[in-house]
Amino acid sequence: MIKLLGVDLKRLLQSRAMLLFALAAPIALVLLVSLAVAPYFYANVRTQPFTVAVWNEDDDAMTQTLLNGLVESRSLAGLIRTEFVDSEEEGLAAVENGAAAYVHIPKGMQDTLASGGRSVIEYTGNPNMPLEDALLFETLDSGMGLVSHAQHAANVLYWDSLDAGLSQETAVAAYNSAARAYFSGVLMRSALFEDTEETSPLGGALPVQYYAASFLVLFVALGGLPVARITADDTAGGLVHRQLLSGHAPGACFVSRWLAGAALLLMQYAVLAAALGLMVGFAGGLPALLLGGVLLSLFLSLCMVTAGLGSKTSATAVRAAFLMMLALALLGGLLVPSAYMPGVIREISYYSPLSAGLRLVIGGLFDASAGGTWMFAGILAVFTAVLLPLGIIRFQRSVQ
Repeated sequence: MIKLLGVDLKRLLQSRAMLLFALAAPIALVLLVSLAVAPYFYANVRTQPFTVAVWNEDDDAMTQTLLNGLVESRSLAGLIRTEFVDSEEEGLAAVENGAAAYVHIPKGMQDTLASGGRSVIEYTGNPNMPLEDALLFETLDSGMGLVSHAQHAANVLYWDSLDAGLSQETAVAAYNSAARAYFSGVLMRSALFEDTEETSPLGGALPVQYYAASFLVLFVALGGLPVARITADDTAGGLVHRQLLSGHAPGACFVSRWLAGAALLLMQYAVLAAALGLMVGFAGGLPALLLGGVLLSLFLSLCMVTAGLGSKTSATAVRAAFLMMLALALLGGLLVPSAYMPGVIREISYYSPLSAGLRLVIGGLFDASAGGTWMFAGILAVFTAVLLPLGIIRFQRSVQ
């Protein structure tokens, strides 16, 4: 087995494409991150400020507190300007004059919610500002959902207190205490409204870190394409049959080529990770970095060898392997962050193999305290364990 592994490793190292990619990938990766990602992030480019017209008829202290928190927020105040109007006509006129939206908060909204009723906030977006309109609507819709749930919880506490035999004064006190806790302690917590330079739909990672790790995983995946090509060539050229005739079991031949490919991908991973760590700054955890590299290399090599065995020509093998990596990269959020995907696809993406590898790389390079290391490692290990016997069976059938 060791001798066979050495032969396969030497065979892969003879590939000019493999060596060229291994040498050029770190340079291309550093240039790609430096020129395409880092300047936009470090230039502190933000969305252009826009205006929202608000007609607030609810004089309840809770509503005023919520509005004040938004208006006085340091981060939102730099992005959203609030213009208070006194009528619907003024609000619609503001939209016509360039405001992103008009919002009407009806009179007695908090009282209606407190009594278990329904209250409708009128919203009119500016069709000429679709991005700002979508941002505001999604924020308002989710925010009102949170308000409704909090109000419902306070109401349930009040009625349950009465049903439990407490006096009305005690129930009212419990209700008021819960309402203050929900709205002041939860809705108005500073984390929601302070500056959010390090907050993004990319998760806990900063944009430059997220895309740097994405490029690393993509380069390692693409670096395995020669493995698929060489495997297809060796299968068609009879090298695999000669190995079988020399007394090696089919499973041993398959595992040898798989481990040889994984070793080469792990070398590329180490070089790329070192280049990114020096450029962006290493602040991660070595265990997650090593674990991610080993498991990612094993999984990608297995995919490439399987693609090579299932192809009659080297060109077909490369195309099949490339399309496989493209699909896995899209599903894993490497090209389009999973936060921008539809809900169902986003949930599936979270448990995909390259998504797990991406998060291991992010934690290994940039965030030593990131959780989920063992879960993401387990996801990669499970996919590899499922694919390995399928690959061995496919190999045995191809040489019969």
